[in-house]
Amino acid sequence: MLKTILIDDEPIILEGLQKIIDWESLGFEVVATAQDGIEGLEKIKKFKPEVALIDIRIPGIDGLTLINKLKEEKVNTKIIIISGYSEFEYAKEAIELGVESYLLKPVDPYLLQQKLEKVKQKISQEIELQKMMHTTQELGLEKVIEKLLLGTFEANEIDYFNGFYKLSLPWKKYQVAIVTFYNKGNQKFMEDRIFRFKSEVDGFLKRNKCGYTTVVNNHICILFKDFWYPFNSKSINILKENLMRIAGSQVIISIGSEVNDYNLIKKSFEEANRLLENRFLLGYKGIIYIGECKEYEKNRENKFNDKEYIEKLVMAIVLNGFDSINQILEKKTENLLYSDMSEEDVKINFLNFYIETLYKLLQDNLYKPVVEKYLCREILKNLYMQQTLTELKSLIKFYFVSLADEISKIDPKSFKRKIAEFIEKNYFADIKLEIIANAFGYNSSYFSKLFKKIFGENFTIYLDKVRIEKAKAFLKEGYKVCETCKKVGFDDVDYFCSKFKKYVGLSPKEYKEQIKK
Repeated sequence: MLKTILIDDEPIILEGLQKIIDWESLGFEVVATAQDGIEGLEKIKKFKPEVALIDIRIPGIDGLTLINKLKEEKVNTKIIIISGYSEFEYAKEAIELGVESYLLKPVDPYLLQQKLEKVKQKISQEIELQKMMHTTQELGLEKVIEKLLLGTFEANEIDYFNGFYKLSLPWKKYQVAIVTFYNKGNQKFMEDRIFRFKSEVDGFLKRNKCGYTTVVNNHICILFKDFWYPFNSKSINILKENLMRIAGSQVIISIGSEVNDYNLIKKSFEEANRLLENRFLLGYKGIIYIGECKEYEKNRENKFNDKEYIEKLVMAIVLNGFDSINQILEKKTENLLYSDMSEEDVKINFLNFYIETLYKLLQDNLYKPVVEKYLCREILKNLYMQQTLTELKSLIKFYFVSLADEISKIDPKSFKRKIAEFIEKNYFADIKLEIIANAFGYNSSYFSKLFKKIFGENFTIYLDKVRIEKAKAFLKEGYKVCETCKKVGFDDVDYFCSKFKKYVGLSPKEYKEQIKK
């Protein structure tokens, strides 16, 4: 309730003022009345009312003198004066003294209610303003930016802080970015230096006149002003590189969508936060932008057969095929990127892929001493501690390439042997130069020259000779010509027979007859 005092020299008017309206329902309480200016001044000082209704012509000290004294003593009571028509000049003077309003006698109840409602509204606004002024002293600009990000301001509060801090709202565009630092050695050390890094960001924003920062949960949060990604991607990338140089560690910037209404700042902030939670998967470029994650959502059904690719990876490692190792790990990474798994599950999945590949290699005793080194506790722990999927992939690639290099040094002549073994195991399949070149991590043109240099003949002739030797063995075992043709990889019997005669000097049928003799 707002305390009210009525001051008039006529008791009948004082009594009437208390009865002509329902004070309580309007939120007012008449706490005292007075019949002269001196008594009125004393009661105002005593009760400290929010509102006083004062008649201009009262004994002791008149209404104008009373209002002047209240003003001199900085009493914050709102004044509504009551006057007759003959006292209008006095009323004008009172208004100049800062009274809220005046009413003519006899007082109209409806007008009195209107005046009191306006005074009540003004008092409410002043209370809010005082709260905001107090809040301003406590908050500071950074806390104001934080409240904008969290969307916890009322519209009138935004207007007040906008004017107080000269934020120049509304802007054309708003966008929120969150900057996070990682240091594998000492994360606490990074957190202690966060305000140093913030000053670098503040400098960038000041030079470009493009926004403000605050720190939330040890992350630097940026509210961009008319400056947004990807339109300003080059500048934001430069900021990221500068921060990495100063921090000496990885930096990830997650960026929500650009919005054109400050009421949507919270939406952009929440998007940036969600992206930050997926930083292990999405932080491969150092910048994660909500607009670029649509592809991520679209490709979640991407399939990857671990067993099939482990077989290929083992072959690539044994043959020291860097390109093949790289391609397989890129596919595996892409599969995990679109898998919708948690960071923990992604790490476990990739580590299992790594371990199963090495276990497959352990089946060959020749490689066992080398492979076992890559299964040590330190390496597995190092893999698990990686901050992003890209870092994890890169480290696994490094270990596999290093292992391939070590395996290649076990037997300098192993390359020729491995190619021969590969053909020996797959001669019956439709293996072309391009297929075997890819399996060994080479392009077909280079592999063709390399093959001829090592084997002294081209790939097609070598493969034909292997197949014909196998055919001779099958014919000796009693297989029919048509059966042998299929078993050694030929589709056409006539073509098989011509090839056989070319290398053996006899047709398959003649060869069988000679064997019988």
